[in-house]
Amino acid sequence: AKYISQCIDEIKQELKQDNIAVKANAVCKLTYLQMLGYDISWAAFNIIEVMSASKFTFKRIGYLAASQSFHEGTDVIMLTTNQIRKDLSSPSQYDTGVALTGLSCFVTPDLARDLANDIMTLMSHTKPYIRKKAVLIMYKVFLKYPESLRPAFPRLKEKLEDPDPGVQSAAVNVICELARRNPKNYLSLAPLFFKLMTSSTNNWVLIKIIKLFGALTPLEPRLGKKLIEPLTNLIHSTSAMSLLYECVNTVIA
Repeated sequence: AKYISQCIDEIKQELKQDNIAVKANAVCKLTYLQMLGYDISWAAFNIIEVMSASKFTFKRIGYLAASQSFHEGTDVIMLTTNQIRKDLSSPSQYDTGVALTGLSCFVTPDLARDLANDIMTLMSHTKPYIRKKAVLIMYKVFLKYPESLRPAFPRLKEKLEDPDPGVQSAAVNVICELARRNPKNYLSLAPLFFKLMTSSTNNWVLIKIIKLFGALTPLEPRLGKKLIEPLTNLIHSTSAMSLLYECVNTVIA
């Protein structure tokens, strides 16, 4: 404990320096101490300073520290809004990516409200890497700020037909999680999911879709008859036990 308190004193001195490289290194040490169970909430403002560094290697350290230590009760979290917005609109996909990843860990209702439109715009980004992250974080935004679901839904629906399989898979995941809470609202997507189920070769996506149909079938009995043939085909053709289990489970249910 004496050694740790000595280290923390050294870190506090390093955080007072103007050199951003020294500050970033100090925040990196704090991140390690936080993983060991030490409270680093006192350094929240310094973490934001490192998050705002122009160099990606320092910025990444700041976002990592924030994702591990920030929560809804963090006093200075609202100070991150403009910095995150700036990173989300950065020409560098890596700056944008690290901002999305970090935000997903500490998004609050206020941050979700203020940044929802920025994230929605990124769902149509030219890079699949960013589109996928934006689609996934929208789920966290919906949970914290439900009013964003209605304007974002048409764009989310578009991503089900995205040319990149990773983005498509992310959209399936988000909609399936939302549908678990209220399946009735997603009945209109049944034809689109049926098309995906009969064309996708991704077992993980197929499992999600079959689970979704399991929730939708009691609400629309005609779906059951239509699903028998594709489910039977999957049962006979797949070698994946997880997919086979889900198919059989849905047929029995």
